[in-house]
Amino acid sequence: MDLLEDVGVKPDRVVVGHLGNLVDPTVQIHKAICKRGAYVGFDRLGGPTDEPQVPMVMALVNAGFADRVMLSSDLARPNAIKRNGGPGYAKTLTVFLPKLKAAGATDDVIRQMTVDNPRQFLAFVPKTRRPA
Repeated sequence: MDLLEDVGVKPDRVVVGHLGNLVDPTVQIHKAICKRGAYVGFDRLGGPTDEPQVPMVMALVNAGFADRVMLSSDLARPNAIKRNGGPGYAKTLTVFLPKLKAAGATDDVIRQMTVDNPRQFLAFVPKTRRPA
């Protein structure tokens, strides 16, 4: 984050992805990123690695960082596509979100992490000239 900010990147234009792979029940690194104003991405959801990720996402929600979390699927192999026998593109919605709801996530929080946060992050922000 320091490097990005040093060259003028605004933290709210940064998503640090694959953070579900960093299994840490205390989510200290995740919280530090959120406190800086960047987003944390749990983006390999809907599979066998979900179990530690549910409490990590809930820890961030309970710490007040739902507005800095994005949830999605990382689908890169043909065998993950539904017609090839995999869980398909909707696996975050069909597999992970029910687990998150069972852990206590509300519909509003889920919407924030799956719709509102990505919409805000992906919104067009016109560039301004940097001084020479």
